[in-house]
Amino acid sequence: MIMSDERNFRTYYYDKFGIGGVEEKKSLEILLKEKPISVEKLKQFCLRFAMPAMYRNYVWKLILDIICANPDSHDFQMKQRTQKYNDLKHAVQILRYAREDSPIGNVFLKMYLLESGQIKFEQYKYDCEFEDFVLIAATMANICEDMTDAYLVSVEFYKMFKKSKDSNEILVQKTSQCLKSEDGDRKLFDLFHKHDLWNSLPLHLWFESCFAGVLPETSIERIWDKVIGGAHGVVVFVAVAIFQTFKRPLLSMKSKDEMVQYLMELPEDCGDIIVTKALDIWSKHS
Repeated sequence: MIMSDERNFRTYYYDKFGIGGVEEKKSLEILLKEKPISVEKLKQFCLRFAMPAMYRNYVWKLILDIICANPDSHDFQMKQRTQKYNDLKHAVQILRYAREDSPIGNVFLKMYLLESGQIKFEQYKYDCEFEDFVLIAATMANICEDMTDAYLVSVEFYKMFKKSKDSNEILVQKTSQCLKSEDGDRKLFDLFHKHDLWNSLPLHLWFESCFAGVLPETSIERIWDKVIGGAHGVVVFVAVAIFQTFKRPLLSMKSKDEMVQYLMELPEDCGDIIVTKALDIWSKHS
């Protein structure tokens, strides 16, 4: 009984800090040895357990269909995709849509627009219209060690997330409802309504970018594991966790502008606290 309790505590501790437990790591390795690899099982793993960092990039590529379920084809597929990446990057530089010193998120955007046939020779300013893509791509470039992987995962993650998530209006409504149920004394919920904060909060950008540029890369990975696994609605609980984490300073503020400005510049060292709290709320509501 004592050993069982200790194991459960360890598993809980691993989940809290995003460290794959021994049992989970072994289970994932078994799944990755299957031929063909079951993408559905990988999605379930993403939803149920903490993803071991050493396998994250590989699992994301499998789920996002960047590489197929047959491991024997992976080397050939990645060689082809790397060649395509190099050709696209060279093309946007030749066409002067990007320079060698351009931010990588902007370079990836021009590559994506060129690849998808959306780029126009007479129009150079896409960064505002596709700000969400730029934020996702810049974050992914810091997560992935290989830039080919970073570009491929950015594109497929962006397309999957945009296609599958609810509209921003629905997500804002769900965030309000969740905050109401989670805010025990309702002080924060009432404050938001008193100052009509729901129309001024940066929720739209948060949701569009899936919190890229808001949470640090070392924390956001755990949220993106769940999104890639199929739990696109987890973004609602991340927003609620942010509000709860900074409830005390928000309650001390007197104006709407002060509160909005504060939430636009979240302290970076609170990323793990926010994500852990978000996943706790998500697990409870799931």
